[in-house]
Amino acid sequence: MLRRHCASWCHHSRILGALLICAIGLLYMPARAQNAERYSEDAVKAVFLYRFTGFIDWPRSTQSASEFRIAILDSDGVADALGRLLAGRAIKDKPAHVYKIKRAQDIGAADMVYVGSDRAEDVAAVATQVADRPTLIVSSENGGLERGSAVNFLLVDQHVRFEVSLAAASRAGLRISSDMLSVATRVLGGGATAIDQPTGSRLARQPVAYVPTSFF
Repeated sequence: MLRRHCASWCHHSRILGALLICAIGLLYMPARAQNAERYSEDAVKAVFLYRFTGFIDWPRSTQSASEFRIAILDSDGVADALGRLLAGRAIKDKPAHVYKIKRAQDIGAADMVYVGSDRAEDVAAVATQVADRPTLIVSSENGGLERGSAVNFLLVDQHVRFEVSLAAASRAGLRISSDMLSVATRVLGGGATAIDQPTGSRLARQPVAYVPTSFF
């Protein structure tokens, strides 16, 4: 049983790690010689934000929208890196639009909101602003999940990692792939289940699950 679990985790980690490395390569291709060994934290977070969309299902009600909108609250570095990465690319078969905001009230009809680390105190306000909307909230602070985000970035041994709240995702009508959950540092439950995750599984039964990660 343990051997199968370890093999499964390594498989998921390799898949997501390869996808992230490919996306980073695309982001930095013009300057690969200069930046081949080290990427900025903002750039890595931008790649994660892009890759998350491939492992999360939004409700059918969002399919009629003409574009996939990502609001970035007070994090120009992440916004600029994400804009470069998404140039000419689609998300959910739609053109992707990244826009910067300074207030929670300016989120509009965003499909995703990233709250910059300098605005950690605004996560709760963002959660209130998009309550009952199919909006993925991503934060970058200690306690971000407890304040209302569905995904929260962490720095672990100088590497960007993430944790997930299934309860927050469920409130927004979002379903997160079990592949993504398998490489999260922490998964908070709350009665929600993941895509491809059986209702009676160990993750679904436990309110909190810790899984080791190695994205890079």
